[in-house]
Amino acid sequence: MKISFLQKDNLFVRIFIRLFIGVAIFSILQIFFVLYTYLNDINDLSQRLLTRQAKEISESIYVKNDEITHNRKHTIHEHIHNARMAFAAYTKSGQEILINGPYDLRPALMPPVNSVASETRRDEYTESFRLKGIRRIDIKNQPVWISIIIEGKGIEPYIPVLKSEIIEHVALPIIPLSVFLLVFSVIAVRNTLLPVTKTIEQIEKIKPDDISYRLQTPEHPAEVRKLALAVNDALSRIESAILSLRNFTADTAHELRTPLAIMRLEVNKLPDSENKIALTKDVESMSRLVGQMLDVAYANALIIQDTDKAILSATAKDVISQLTPLAIRSGKSITLTDLSTQQEIKGHSEAIGRAIRNIIENALHYTPEQSAVNVVVESDYIISISDQGQGFSNIETKEILSRFKKGLLKSSHNGAGLGLAIASQIALAHNGYIKIENGPDKGAKISIILHSQATT
Repeated sequence: MKISFLQKDNLFVRIFIRLFIGVAIFSILQIFFVLYTYLNDINDLSQRLLTRQAKEISESIYVKNDEITHNRKHTIHEHIHNARMAFAAYTKSGQEILINGPYDLRPALMPPVNSVASETRRDEYTESFRLKGIRRIDIKNQPVWISIIIEGKGIEPYIPVLKSEIIEHVALPIIPLSVFLLVFSVIAVRNTLLPVTKTIEQIEKIKPDDISYRLQTPEHPAEVRKLALAVNDALSRIESAILSLRNFTADTAHELRTPLAIMRLEVNKLPDSENKIALTKDVESMSRLVGQMLDVAYANALIIQDTDKAILSATAKDVISQLTPLAIRSGKSITLTDLSTQQEIKGHSEAIGRAIRNIIENALHYTPEQSAVNVVVESDYIISISDQGQGFSNIETKEILSRFKKGLLKSSHNGAGLGLAIASQIALAHNGYIKIENGPDKGAKISIILHSQATT
């Protein structure tokens, strides 16, 4: 399972969201702090409002041929909501450049004083206020005095100034800082969670057939190291339990071999009868089950070394020579077709032989009398065994490799269903698998593919 950093329930995303929320809360608190500061200093706010309006008015004034004039087409936006405003601009000599606003407010405009660069006056009334002020603004090194008067009420006339201050003192410094903080946090959190991601990837590599696998223990962070140590400790306990079970299975099978051998001798001493035939079959079935129990323990502990070499066709011939007497006694036969180059491959010859033997024994049980089990060595890595039985259903082809699963002829087969599971385990140890098919006419075809890159 590949972990995506974009998943909603991902720890990385959750930390990022919390950091983003933290930055947003900090920005909101900063906005409230700015508002609180200015609303508690109305005089400073009034000065800023007059200065803002003076700068906007000055945009319509320009110097042409060393004379100061203004653009009559320039629109002065009044961002002071329900307030009224009048203003005028004067040169150094006192010449009026422009005048605008309600006529009843114009007489109250403060006259320019060359020695004054800035002046503000606020008068409070019962439900309103009046601001009067003058600002000196240089336009191409020529001074201009702008006189302004504003009448209004409440806080609404100051909203443009408050917006400007929030943008200047909150948005502009905080946005770059927030972006830097979030980018830094993304990199820091991702690098911090990298050991967790690597540990998860290692955990996903744990396979049932590799009980000795352990996680690499990182030096830091301590929490991930403790997690890896806890998982390794759990794996050790599981390995101990599995090994105990395997050893018990192997020891039990070894202990049963001797009494079964004695039982077989005693049964052979009995006079010929139907009971003797039935007992002989039961003893053979029990002997085969004990052998398969040993094969299970052997297959589970199998590790292929680099020095292990095998020739698939030679191994198949040895197994067929051992099972031919069994086939003859049951009125059946085994044929061998060798299409390989008889090249030596990496593999455990004895283990491969056990896998082939278990599948051929199954085929002999399922194929009817007077028919043959066909063994084909298709290449140096692939061998197939075909019988003439009834084959498998679609459901059985999915489940048959599980232990204690039997095919269609379970009524006539006294085995425990371990043969294919053993062969599958041995194939997996060789980086291969078991392929199950039904024959073109009838019967089943089971192929042992010793390397996953090999194809039929």
